[in-house]
Amino acid sequence: MSNQSRLERYLPIAAFLSAVCGDHYEVILHDVSDPETSVMAIFNGHLSGRKVGDPMTELARRLVRDGVYQDRDFVSNYEGRTRNGKRFVSSTYFIKEDGKLLGLICVNHDVSDLTAMASHLQSLLSAFSVPGQVPSQTPYTEELDDSIPELSNTLIHNTVLRQGVPAGRMTTQEKETLIEALERQGVFSTKGSVGQVARELDISEPTVYRYLRRIRNR
Repeated sequence: MSNQSRLERYLPIAAFLSAVCGDHYEVILHDVSDPETSVMAIFNGHLSGRKVGDPMTELARRLVRDGVYQDRDFVSNYEGRTRNGKRFVSSTYFIKEDGKLLGLICVNHDVSDLTAMASHLQSLLSAFSVPGQVPSQTPYTEELDDSIPELSNTLIHNTVLRQGVPAGRMTTQEKETLIEALERQGVFSTKGSVGQVARELDISEPTVYRYLRRIRNR
């Protein structure tokens, strides 16, 4: 039985969560076997603008890559956001069978209205010198509407900028160190990433592959 066929039994659960939670909750069923087109089903997708066939977010990819699911059933109440400023409180449930991760059920609560109200209330509290409370923090933040290639391109560009040396003036060692850093972050699992790195460093794609082979064979 294929991974997707196994996950179809979880569709009613995703639909149930959406019906119970209401219109301000986006519920997504992901197939982790195909990260580039992982979204199998989505309810209230208009909240983030995503649709069936879209890829996993970079955070979801990281949770899978880091094996977080191995000793946890879910992660909850972390911040999600879109490029237009919409904010969510997000949670992810790991669908596992016989210890194998099959998929994810992600629930994203649109709290944009609540955030605006909280900001207004905090202004009032500050005006009257009433101490506010600092919200609890989690180690996760998720960009909900960025595709994996776009996120990887941003990560590559920012990593190059942080080197503080223009690509044309980097030594061979500096370029290899930068590529190694990108490899550790999983950038090269994304389609088109080698070409993007080659353009950022002003080198050829075969050169990038040569660096990667040397790094991976250590």
